[in-house]
Amino acid sequence: MPLVRMEGAAPILEDRGIRILFDAAEGDGLRCLSHAHMDHAGSPVDLNIMTGETHRIFASRKRYYRRYLESPLCVRIPLTESCSLTALNSGHMLGSSMFKLEADGLTVLYTGDMNVYDNILQRGAEQQDADVLIIEATYGSPVYKFPDREVVYYEIIKWITRTLAQGEIPALKVYSAGKAQEIVALINKTLNIPVLATPEVYSVSRVYKNTYRWMDFLKVGTREGHEAAKNGAVYVSSRRDVFRLVDKRVRWALATGWVLTRRQEGFDAYFPLSGHSDFHGLVSYVRNSDYKTVLTTYGFSSTLARHLRRLGVNAYSLEEKVQLKI
Repeated sequence: MPLVRMEGAAPILEDRGIRILFDAAEGDGLRCLSHAHMDHAGSPVDLNIMTGETHRIFASRKRYYRRYLESPLCVRIPLTESCSLTALNSGHMLGSSMFKLEADGLTVLYTGDMNVYDNILQRGAEQQDADVLIIEATYGSPVYKFPDREVVYYEIIKWITRTLAQGEIPALKVYSAGKAQEIVALINKTLNIPVLATPEVYSVSRVYKNTYRWMDFLKVGTREGHEAAKNGAVYVSSRRDVFRLVDKRVRWALATGWVLTRRQEGFDAYFPLSGHSDFHGLVSYVRNSDYKTVLTTYGFSSTLARHLRRLGVNAYSLEEKVQLKI
């Protein structure tokens, strides 16, 4: 009978001597990397399975995986005679994937970080059937209900336009991989304004450009970037830099789902934009398929599991249960 348990920060699945590690789980085994965020990076010495886009984004961030097996989305990969793996779009960022494992009539779906809502660059995660669902709970508390994405997009564009009209530079602090590129794409699609990216954002954005050829951005510190800043541009960074790009005031906004409950000081605007599903998206994903067992992990894991049990779902938090036979 397969066994699921936490090893460090992430779950593993064991069955008949086969160890499948997910993301940053500790130990040896075949590692499934769901996306290219560093808190999910795991060990580069294992045999790692990931999409080609995830591999390239990691490389752009100087994280190299030489023992690497590419898992294109929706392509079934046999691992043994009785076990196979399929990567499926998780909607979190470019290349992000859920993993569906099938072995001896049992199907396990691990979501990694997921987003059921469409954004300007990609489709949200589609519903998948499985016997066992291992689902993230980053925003697994009822307090996290995000506004419609179109509303958040509108507020961001309105703030950028107003800041530029005042002769100031709008700067957005976002994660350098995923969120930054969504902001770049939003500006490209809606405003005729140059986008300046820090080196970290720029390197990841170049990988995105291989898929989204229309994306346009400049690297800060270059002559082209300096000229764009003088004439009016949007600055996208993963950190709040304290310097003047040109002789203009820089106004800062923070874009993350956490602003619903936590607001860092020193920002002029806050936008609840996330690459994750909110609480209601997670609950809907669980209830729209007939999973026999649901295991929650990360974030508000216990809160989400308790809520699902009240709804009649056979749900457990992996943070509370050291291991479960499935």
